[in-house]
Parts: sequence; C-alpha cells; structure tokens
Amino acid sequence: MKDKKIIGDFALFTTVVVAMVGIGIFSCPKEVTDKVGSDAWIVILTSGIVIFLLLYLIYLVMKKNDFEDLTNILQNNFGRFLGGAFAIIFAIYSIFIVSLGMREFVEVIRLFLLRQTPSEFILITTILAGTYLVRGEIGDLVKFNEISFWIIFLPTFVVFILIAINADFTNLLPVLNNKPSNYFSASRYAIFCFGGFEIAYLILPYVKNKKNSFRILRKGIMFVSIFYAIVMILVLAILSKAQSRILLWPTISMIRSLYIPGTFIERWEGIVMALWILFYFTTFINTYFFSSEIVKNVFKLKDIKISSLLIMPIIYVVALYPENIAEVYTLQYKTTPIIYTSIFVFVILPILILLMGKIKGKGRWKSTDEI
Repeated sequence: MKDKKIIGDFALFTTVVVAMVGIGIFSCPKEVTDKVGSDAWIVILTSGIVIFLLLYLIYLVMKKNDFEDLTNILQNNFGRFLGGAFAIIFAIYSIFIVSLGMREFVEVIRLFLLRQTPSEFILITTILAGTYLVRGEIGDLVKFNEISFWIIFLPTFVVFILIAINADFTNLLPVLNNKPSNYFSASRYAIFCFGGFEIAYLILPYVKNKKNSFRILRKGIMFVSIFYAIVMILVLAILSKAQSRILLWPTISMIRSLYIPGTFIERWEGIVMALWILFYFTTFINTYFFSSEIVKNVFKLKDIKISSLLIMPIIYVVALYPENIAEVYTLQYKTTPIIYTSIFVFVILPILILLMGKIKGKGRWKSTDEI
C-alpha cells in the first residue's frame, strides 16, 4: 500500500484539519478564558505557532527517514525492541487521550441530544461505527475526511456569521492585561485543543507530492488556528469573559443564544450538535486508525482489522473510567504522567530520532527553505 502514493494536497490538508478540530472546540474556551480572560484568542494563536513547530519537527523526522511509517522509523533508529516499545507508548498515549475525548463526546451528546440514552450504548455504537471505518484502507479514511470537511465547516461558518451580527467586540478589551505566567498556564490547555496533528506520521508516507507536503501542513495549522481564534473571539464577544469562565461548554451556550425571528429553525444547537458528532468522530477515526496501524506493525499482525479489534475494548474501558466530566478534565490537563508522556511523545522522541539519524549518518541535513 505504501507504494501507492494516493493522497493529494487537498486530501492532506483536510485530513490534518479534521483530525485536529474536535473535542477542543467546546471545552477549550472555558479553560483558556479562566486563565487569561479576554486574551484567550491571543493564546490560541501563539499555541498554533507552537503546534506549527512541533509539526515541522514531525516533518523533519519523516523527511530524514525517507517517509517510512513511524514504527519502522523507531525500530530502525532504536532497534526492534526499544523502537517497538516507543511505538507502543505512542499508541497507548493516543488511545488514552482519544478515549477521554470519547467520554466528553458522550456527555455532550447525552446532555443536548439523547438525554435518556445510557452512556454505554452511545459508547458502543460510536466505537463500532469507528471500527467499521478503520477496517478499510487508508484511502477510505482520507475520502471520509474530505467529505466531512465540507459538511462540518460550511454550516459552521454560516452559524458564525449569524452569531457575529449581535456580538459585542468590546468584550475583547483590554488586551495583554495578564501576567506572563498566566499566558504560559493557559497555553497548556490551548495546545491540547490542537491534539491530532500527529496524524502527519500516518499520512505523509502516502502523499503524492512530498516536496509540497510541508506547505500543505502549514496551511492546515493556519486554518485550525484561525478557526479556534474565531471561536474564542465570538465566545468572548457574546458571553463575556465572566460567563465564559463559569460555563462548562461556552461554545454551546453561545450557539444557543442565537435567535433569528421568522426563521424555521428554533433550536440552533441541535444543528450544531449534529455537526459536533462529526467534529469528534473525525478526530476519533483518524487517531483510532493511527493507533491500530502502530499496533499492527509492532506485533506483525496480518491486518489492521485485528489490531482495531484489540484496541476497541481498551477505548471502551478507559472512556468509562472517569466518574464524571470533571474527572475527565483532570485526567486530561492535570495528571502529571499524561503531561510528561505528551512531552516525551511530541518533543523528546522526535528530537531523539533526529539525533540518532545524525549519529548514524542517515540523511543529510537539507535546506529548510520550504518553511
């Protein structure tokens, strides 16, 4: 399959975007606003720059290793055992984070759409639907991402325009009125909102035009950063920073405030919640596929269908582990092992790969003029 360069520029762009935009769109405004108030949108943009640098690190790793898959890169640089262990750590971290996102997804769905439906049923249904899609080829995944991109963002931007009509943008003032430590603390939450950019490890080996791939990745990061900044600005302009701090999901509250006399749509949040299913599902599917691919390669399984079935019960158990949504956020943002693991996976590990490649003489350090 790797010999088939099946992914074009637009497919790469949409895959990166839909993999990143997910659970953060509803919860992120509360967490970031709580730390820096009306400067939340600034933190989002600066966090986008950090993610851009991390994504460039991923691109360098792939480029210096001839765009092999992640498992091969790790095993070629660290040996079969240690490289396999690093790959499994990567997969476990991804599964854990996407499982917590699944729990948040279920809580939102139960609160606004399916109040009487048990959490277990929603979980099983979503996981089974995801497993069915993951069992296909990566080409099927990419096509799903391309279709989902238009379904998600066209209606969402229409809603944003309608909301902006009644927005009070003076709520964004004053600007830069916080301590530096507050910005640093807020960035920890904001960076989490960009989770999913690691999908570049999975997708880059299949890209047709690899010379142009980083430019497309950069456009993807810019799109997501601007999208999140727009969400943050509208939340502050509609609700103010005081309300954003106390609401669990400020984005949903903002959308519920939308009222247009004479229209046939009375409950706008119902439409957006339907879109929210796709927002999360695309993130879930891409991470699920990536983790299944890693497990398949490490344990030399015959097919991704087997590895996806092995991961399925793990997602279910981890998603049900937190007792409530507050515990979900504690595990995501404040659990020390999770924070350290994320730093290792996204910062330390890529740097180690590049250093090992340099020591072993793999690849020449080429010009970075494509940045």
